[in-house]
Amino acid sequence: MQKKLAIVFVFIFCFVGISPAHAVSFTLEGGLYNSPPEPRLRNPIYDAVILNSTQPLEFSWWNDVTGTRGMIFKIYKGYNMYEDNLIHKEDLPDSLSSVKIDSALFEDGEIYTWSLVRVGFSGKKSDKSFNSFKIIKNKNESKE
Repeated sequence: MQKKLAIVFVFIFCFVGISPAHAVSFTLEGGLYNSPPEPRLRNPIYDAVILNSTQPLEFSWWNDVTGTRGMIFKIYKGYNMYEDNLIHKEDLPDSLSSVKIDSALFEDGEIYTWSLVRVGFSGKKSDKSFNSFKIIKNKNESKE
């Protein structure tokens, strides 16, 4: 009985699959059409960031996924990631794992949210990774 089932399976799979009317198509590169995984943020991921006026704020993430064309980096003022709150946007190459932003962009005591989206070679975008933080400007820095 098992031998008959095996013969029937081989017949259906081989002969029907080869038929032009019932062509079977597959690719080993199917992953190219899937959305890439969201980026993993490294810094800042805390509730508050202490800045000096001369020190840029470095945003960093793990750059651990191949098949990425680049990243979309955004900074919003406040918690809401609406276009009206967008204060900085950059399209970054896939080779970067950090970007430094001038501290003059940030106001003392304000909340900011940064987001990062990975863009695959197919053009599909990952889910957004994001984090909010409060800026504390260091008032004890030396003035020369």
